[in-house]
Amino acid sequence: MRKEHLPIYQIQDFEALANKDRYFYFSSFAAHLKEHLFIREPHKHDFYIILLVTKGTGVHTIDFREYDVKPGTVFLLTPGQVHSWQLSNDADGFVVFFTQEYYTREYPDRLLSDFPFFNALLYSPVIRLSETDEATLLPVLQMLKQEYELDSPMRNSVLSRYLDILLMKLARIFLPDGNAAAPIAKEQTLIQDLERLINLHYKEHKNVAFYADRLHVTSKHLNEVCKQSFGKTTKDILQYRIILEAQRLLVHSDLTSSQIAHELGYFDNTYFFRFFKKHLGCTPEQFRAANK
Repeated sequence: MRKEHLPIYQIQDFEALANKDRYFYFSSFAAHLKEHLFIREPHKHDFYIILLVTKGTGVHTIDFREYDVKPGTVFLLTPGQVHSWQLSNDADGFVVFFTQEYYTREYPDRLLSDFPFFNALLYSPVIRLSETDEATLLPVLQMLKQEYELDSPMRNSVLSRYLDILLMKLARIFLPDGNAAAPIAKEQTLIQDLERLINLHYKEHKNVAFYADRLHVTSKHLNEVCKQSFGKTTKDILQYRIILEAQRLLVHSDLTSSQIAHELGYFDNTYFFRFFKKHLGCTPEQFRAANK
């Protein structure tokens, strides 16, 4: 039986607005850190996070990668990512939590994964802001703060509108052409659908042809789109997802290396161990020992 040591926090744990699976939470980062000391250790969330840092320094570790914390940095996390941080005592900013259900309430035909920065498998979870970018985002965050602290009529609807504006402004900054209002390109939709499929099927299906068939494209075309977008093949992206899950299980569960191989769909332990060492340069047990 799998036993995980990793806490998985729900948005209700942070006294979010409770409206039956439609939750939203807003706080200054300093107050959030002070009130929830438990969040400094590695953990997961079942909701989306936007964190804008305005003061302080440190290191934010997300899925075994370290990112510098400094003013003018936005972190964007999706459900299931493992993260922790080491921060200076003066760290501050704004933190926003919300669920897909909360967003869907006002925008039933849209998915948060349509925003490219919420494709954790494909993009970096960090945006470094210019002074102009930060000046663009801060007024929206201040309006969110004001509305969140009031108990006014149509409060949730107003919060949802401000949240959507914040997401679109972040998309303008994130997208290379700066035009978040433009329709999502066909290739962008394809790679977002690819990520969703990989997250669903990476344990059972390790053949690129499976994903190409589900997406109604050829393996060659899918590979070309991945290489143009990320400089990686479809196989590279799929294997990264497998390795990431192996790392999570090695560090945050009691499963043996052989059990992890089986959990990930590898019934030849020797093959899995070679695959892991090829990608990370160490055996599963060496990785576990170095990261415990």
